This record gives sequence, structure tokens and C-alpha cells, in this order.
Amino acid sequence: MFGYVLPDKPNMFIKDFTMYRAFYCGLCKTIGKNCSQAMRVATNYDMTFYIALLHAVRGEKAEIAQEGCILNPFRKKSIVRPNPTMIDAMNFNTILGHYKLLDDVEDNKSRIRKMIDSVLVKRHYKKACKAMPEVAQAVGNGYRELAEAERSNCGPDRAAHPFAQLMKESTRLILKDDYTDAVGDLIYYIGKWVYFADAIDDVEEDFRKGEYNCMLVGYEFKDRETFLRERKDFLEFALGDCYRGACDAFDKVELKAYEGVVTNIIWYGLAEKTKELLRRTTKCKRTRI
Repeated sequence: MFGYVLPDKPNMFIKDFTMYRAFYCGLCKTIGKNCSQAMRVATNYDMTFYIALLHAVRGEKAEIAQEGCILNPFRKKSIVRPNPTMIDAMNFNTILGHYKLLDDVEDNKSRIRKMIDSVLVKRHYKKACKAMPEVAQAVGNGYRELAEAERSNCGPDRAAHPFAQLMKESTRLILKDDYTDAVGDLIYYIGKWVYFADAIDDVEEDFRKGEYNCMLVGYEFKDRETFLRERKDFLEFALGDCYRGACDAFDKVELKAYEGVVTNIIWYGLAEKTKELLRRTTKCKRTRI
């Protein structure tokens, strides 16, 4: 989806980083086997964190296999084999991907993204909807509310709420009996943080294209460097409030497995990415794991 929710590798044990990569590669393989090889481009780091969290909350032990990769077929690596949690995450990822493409088409009339959705994603989206119709409805309702909020040129909190709420509601539907209010609050604050992070990262591009960006409401943009300097206190507060909310909720979440992976991402990964977003004068580059 966005690619901002990442581990902090220098503060991660090797065993936890190996497990994280196994989740990432497992998602990629699961998408390839159940959707198509082309759909493997939908593999992303935010969903990798989500998979680790679902496994940790459910206490589902992942089965690890040593397999080659399409990018390096001769070098075997640890990969999580498909399981019910991985399938749930794959379907959720497909649904989110479809609506993210529709949102991009709505924002900038992108013919390329419309074609990608029609040719590559839509048929897999329909299968995902059959597998989890309530989640599809929650995501669809959330994105419609998000579109309405953005069309009203509202401020950051109101704009971020629909995305954060759809992530929370979808998680409740996916986890079912394993869901707790603490998990919901954790996902809500991370969803809100992701929305703000994406807005900050895209601020110069959105200004240039004349597109809505919640961080530009009521602000006269000059350039990214000036924006980061003049809005430093507000941006630190916005991201920091989400981070603190996520950490407070996380303290109440019971993890039954993979605590090291999830803890690193929440305590250290979000904090490091926040610092990067507030100091970079160019867009964050996709980090290679």
C-alpha cells in the first residue's frame, strides 16, 4: 500500500529480521500461487507488519520452508508457507489495493492506474470480496467517506479518520474472537499515522498537481524544505500523537507469538520513519528489505 511501516534493522535481532523477511516472502509467494505472478507487485511492507501482528495476536505458528525466489531462484531463503492468516491478509491486501487504485484515479484521473485495476487487480478483487464480503464492504464504505472528506477540503484529523477507521473495522472482522479493543486502537493509530506520513511525503507533488493534501489546508506552500521548517512543530505533534497512541494501545495487546518482530516495528520502526519524514527534502525512497 504505502511502505512506511518498516522495522528498524539496526535494533532488530537477526532471528526477528529473518522472521520478518519470511513473512514478506510468504506474502509474495501466497499472492503468486493464489492470484497471479503479476499480482506479486502488490507485496508491501505495511501488509507484512499486519501479517506479523495477526499471527502474533492469534498465536498462529507459521510453518517455515526453504524455497527459492522468482528474483533469485538458486538461493533458498526462509519463507512462511500459506496458512489461513496469510490468505486473510492476501485478500485484505487485494481489496485495499483495488480501492487505493480507485482513489488515485479519482484524485488525478490516472488512466494507467485505471488500466492496472481493470486488467490486473479487479478479477482478484472480486474473488477477495467473495472470501470476505464484510471486509470488502467496510473498506468500500471507508474509502467513500474518505473521498467525501477530501472533497470538502477538510483538515488532517477529519481526513485521516476514515482510513484509520476502515483499518480498525476490517481488523475486527478478520480477527473475530481474537479481536480486542486494544488491537483496534493500535491499528487505528497506525492507520492514522500512515495517512499523515503519506500526506507529508507527497506534499510537494500534490501541490504541483493541484491535488488535495490535508497538510496543505490553510498553508501557503513554497517548497518542501520551507514546509518542513515552518510546520515542524505541527508535523511533529501530528505524527507523534499517533505514535504515542499506538504505543499506549500496544502496551495492552497480548501477543502470543513473534513479539520481537511486532515490537521492533512499533517501538523503533515508526519512530525512525517519523524522523526520516521530517528531515527529508525529497520523497522517501522504497527501502529494500
